[in-house]
Amino acid sequence: MYTNVWYVAARSSELKNKPLHVKMLGTDFVLFRDQEGKPACLSNACPHRGASLSNGSCNEHGMVVCPFHGWQFDREGNCGKIPSVGEDDPQTAAPGVKTDHYPAIEKHGLIWTFLGDEPNQAEPIFELPELEDPSFTYIEHDVIFESNFHLAKFSNLDYVHLPIVHGIKFEDQENPFQPPPHQVKRTDYGLTAFIQTEATYSKGEWENVREKGTQVKSVLKYFMAGQTLRGEVEIGAIGSGRFNCFYEFSTPIDQTTTMMRYYFFRNFMTQKEMDAVALEKNLKNILEDKEIAEAQVPKAGPDGMPTIVGKHEDTILKVYWELMHEMRDKGWQIDNKKWQALVASGEYCVVPSIARKVNPKGWQYPSIPRLESTNG
Repeated sequence: MYTNVWYVAARSSELKNKPLHVKMLGTDFVLFRDQEGKPACLSNACPHRGASLSNGSCNEHGMVVCPFHGWQFDREGNCGKIPSVGEDDPQTAAPGVKTDHYPAIEKHGLIWTFLGDEPNQAEPIFELPELEDPSFTYIEHDVIFESNFHLAKFSNLDYVHLPIVHGIKFEDQENPFQPPPHQVKRTDYGLTAFIQTEATYSKGEWENVREKGTQVKSVLKYFMAGQTLRGEVEIGAIGSGRFNCFYEFSTPIDQTTTMMRYYFFRNFMTQKEMDAVALEKNLKNILEDKEIAEAQVPKAGPDGMPTIVGKHEDTILKVYWELMHEMRDKGWQIDNKKWQALVASGEYCVVPSIARKVNPKGWQYPSIPRLESTNG
C-alpha cells in the first residue's frame, strides 16, 4: 500500500450531515462536512482518549464532536472547544492538542482524500468528461474484493485473460487465445494500453450493436490518482461513435481487502430500462475477475513483478510495476512488517499527514512506517 496518492474515500451521496467512518490503508478515518458543506477528513482516533470520532456528531460550526467528552475538531484537525473548560482556550486546557487532517475535495460525485505528506508530488485527479456529456448515461456500483488491491486490479491489466476467464476470444487470430500485438505507453498520469481486433459481441439485447467481423478497439488507461482503471470499447466498431466504458476506482481498505467503486458509461441504448441489462453485462466480467482475485496468493499481495513472466500476459504489468516501484523508491510504500511490529507492541498508528511533516512533534500517535527512500 502506498501513501501520497489521492484515493476515493466515499461517494458524495454517502456523506451527509453525520460523521462517516472510512477505513483506508489499514487505518480509520472520519469524513464530515464543514460549515460550508465541504468535505473534511481526519484521523478517526480522538487524541484525548482514542475514542472513535465517527461515532460522534457534527455541530453547527462544521466541527466533528467526540462522543466521549465532546471535544470538537475542525477540518484542519484543530481542537476548537473542550466543553468541560467552557470558553477557555483548548490549548490552555490541553496544550498541543491536535489530530491529523488530510486534504479532501468533492469531484465527479466522489469524495477524494489525499493520504500522505507530499501533495505537490502526487498525480492530480483527472477529468471525467463522460459525466458532463449528455449523450452518455451511467450506472454506479460498488463491490468489495476480499483481496489485496494489486490482485484486485491485475485481472483488468492484461488482455490475455479475456478468452480464458470471460470467453471473449480473438477470432481474427490463428490462435484465438493469443491477443494481437498491444501497445503500452507510459503517460504523465500512469499508462495507456490499446488493442485492435475482430470480435463478436454477446447475444441478447446488444446483439445488433455491432456487425460480426468488424474491427473494434479497446483502450485501457491506468491513473495513479484513485488507483483508477478506465476501460473503453467502441462497441459499434471503429468509427461508430458508440462507446461502452467503465471507471474502476480502487481504494485499499487494508492489506487483504479493497473497495472497488465503478461508473459504467454508455452512449447507446440509453433508455433507463436498459440499465439492468448494462449492469448485468458489466458485472459478469467483474464478478468473474473477483473470483480469480480472491483465490490468488499471497493474500497480502505481491511486492513486485514475479520471477516467472508471461510473454503476453505481463506486457502491461511490467509498466504497472515500474510505476509502483517508483513510488516505493520515493519512500511512499508502507512498511507492513515494521507497522505490524508496532501494532504487536500495543501502538496505534496513523497515516502520515502534511501537518505532521511540517511539525513532527507533539502528536498523540506515531505515523505508519514506510520503506526508506532510495532516491537519495
